[in-house]
Amino acid sequence: MRIASRHYSDDGHLAEIERRLEQSPQAIEVLFERACCLEDLGWDEAASQAYLSVLQYDPRHLGALTNLGLMVSQRGDTANARALFTQALTHHPIATIAHVNLGQALLEQGEVASAEAQFIAALGLDPDFFAAHHGLALLYERIGDPLRAERQLERAFEKRAAWTLPYTGTATPLRVLLLVSARGGDIVTHPFLDDRIMQTTMFVPEGFRSGMTLPAHDVVFNGIGDADRCRKSLERARPLLDVTRARVINAPERVLATARDETAERLGQIPGVVVPRTERFARNAITAANMTERGWKFPLMVRAPGYQAGRHFERADEPDALADALARVPGDELFAIEFVDTRDADGCVRKYRVLFIDGRVYPVHLAISNAWKVHYFSADMAERSDHRAEEGRFLAGMRGILGVPAMAALEEIARMLDLDYGGIDFGIDAAGNVVVFEANATMAVYPPAGDLYAYRRPAFDAVIGAVRDMIAARSAT
Repeated sequence: MRIASRHYSDDGHLAEIERRLEQSPQAIEVLFERACCLEDLGWDEAASQAYLSVLQYDPRHLGALTNLGLMVSQRGDTANARALFTQALTHHPIATIAHVNLGQALLEQGEVASAEAQFIAALGLDPDFFAAHHGLALLYERIGDPLRAERQLERAFEKRAAWTLPYTGTATPLRVLLLVSARGGDIVTHPFLDDRIMQTTMFVPEGFRSGMTLPAHDVVFNGIGDADRCRKSLERARPLLDVTRARVINAPERVLATARDETAERLGQIPGVVVPRTERFARNAITAANMTERGWKFPLMVRAPGYQAGRHFERADEPDALADALARVPGDELFAIEFVDTRDADGCVRKYRVLFIDGRVYPVHLAISNAWKVHYFSADMAERSDHRAEEGRFLAGMRGILGVPAMAALEEIARMLDLDYGGIDFGIDAAGNVVVFEANATMAVYPPAGDLYAYRRPAFDAVIGAVRDMIAARSAT
């Protein structure tokens, strides 16, 4: 659980905070606001440093310890996340949020009994604290006790399933009902949902009951994006939509069809598209002997369902390395994924991201790296002006860079996914084929960080404008 008074949707918010800091450079709560804003903008390194600056002034600051711990956890560093959450609890022993976050970190490290104790301690302080019941539900799901998990989810949201976020505008707001999952795996929507234009109410489908009246809204945005992680949440969302006349962005049944293995099978039928072989296995079935017998070759990748940004995603180059790779990936069910080498002549991997918004294709970024596992935040972009120049050419002239066959393939992928909002990470092989890395609703977009990336601003603005126009159009009909 993050601590923040609001979500910040653009760097105009940051500029306003910076102006306030000019008047009071050491105002801790304004410094904390700045850190939260930088995090929302996706500027992770700057946000981390900003939270550390808050802690230099106040080492006990609950919000900075909590949010920095969550950022560290999302990067896969559970040990340091646990240390930060422990500090938060040490300084704030009656803060229920501190117990819950430490419990989640312990659960992530497999310490089930200790995690359960933290959730129960939070309930001892507040028997109705939804996040503690929610934590217990996730714990029971993980240990294979679905009945207890379901009971805890009902307890978590029986009294409250909706949270209306602050509205800072002066005109009549566009009211958005945003569906979010009790299991994580949501689309990063706050860049689109400007609180100066829209009033957003988050609603958890696990809290919906027959006969319930939904909060007032003009449009529904289904923000539940990860079909592998959130299948139950998406299924719970379907009957909820029977009681609204509003139009729905990203209908749950469309998102349900984007599970990684199902998507691989569907998109592999498109001419000009290469999809790595992807299959779901029980963990104990992924052995070198069994995979070889089934026709798999090495290198081979294994991935835990429901994680993004490269978390719990490993490669085994040789059969003897498979056991070590599996040891670094949690879960009873895993994906085995064929490794397709997309390195270009310079030895670099180029990972393109485009979004599909209301049927149109928009460029988002190009990440270039020497590593096989490429993400924008870890790619060689800040250090390489030639890489930034290449990305700029892609963003300014996507069709010319990719070529007619690749664009036709992307447009067919968009048609087949049939999402109002979705996207794809992909490479281009030597034959000009689109090599699919991932295609679903969870593709995130963040504003460019600083002057170094100013060339990315027009593409970012085009995406934000397209999504906001889609939301407005859906609310008007």
